[in-house]
Parts: sequence; structure tokens; C-alpha cells
Amino acid sequence: MQLSAKHADSSNNIREFSRFVVVGFSNFAISFSVFYLLYNYWKLSTLFYGLLGEGGKTLADSIARLGADSLDATLANVVGYGAGVANSFIWNKLWTFKVKHDAAAQFCRFLVLNVSCLVLSSASLFLFTDLLGWPSLPIWFV
Repeated sequence: MQLSAKHADSSNNIREFSRFVVVGFSNFAISFSVFYLLYNYWKLSTLFYGLLGEGGKTLADSIARLGADSLDATLANVVGYGAGVANSFIWNKLWTFKVKHDAAAQFCRFLVLNVSCLVLSSASLFLFTDLLGWPSLPIWFV
């Protein structure tokens, strides 16, 4: 009887891990697709600067003084990353781990971790792509 319980636990762990991997791949696909489309087909800097009004002009000037043409890679990364984070939280909560309680506390922990990763990845894209002009795709993948 004890062997059967261990087998059931192992089977559940494998199923949970498999679902986690599927969600991870879907996060990658969503984040990358949104980043790629926004960066290559819809330049966000102009829209972002416009929304900020005079502050946008000041920001654009400051970015230009640093030597960057735009914040397009950085902004596309923020939106793409956000889409992946939303996908991850929803599918991991409802399908992978099937957690039905304490959503607010879980989301806060999840958000702190992901915002930290977002800051690091966006800073890297700004430095290497927006500022130094390196190609966006290798930087995004790293």
C-alpha cells in the first residue's frame, strides 16, 4: 500500500512538472512574440514620449544625450515581459498547481520576483540595444 502512495505522489509530481514546463514554454512564446512585434513593427518610444507630454520631451532629450536613439527595445521588453508574467501567474495558479486560496499574497511574491527580473532584463536591453546599438534578439535571449 505504501508503494502505491509513493507512485501516486511521483506521478503527480511528474504531471505538475510537465505542466510547469508547458507554461514556461508558453511564457517564452508570448513574451518573445510581443517583444518582437512591438520592437520591429510598432515603435513605442514615440507613443510613450507623447503620453508624457513635456516630460516626454525632456526624457527623449536625456536619452539622446546618453547616445540612445530610443527606448524601443526597453519598452517592448516591458510589455512583452508583462504579457508573459500574466500568462504565467494565471496558468500556474489554475492549471499547474491548482491553488485556490491566498491569491493576493501569492501574486505579491510572484510580482516581486518578476519585477526584479524585468528590471534586470530591461536594463540590459537599454544598455546593449538602445544605447550601444547591438542586435536586439541575442540580447533578449540572454
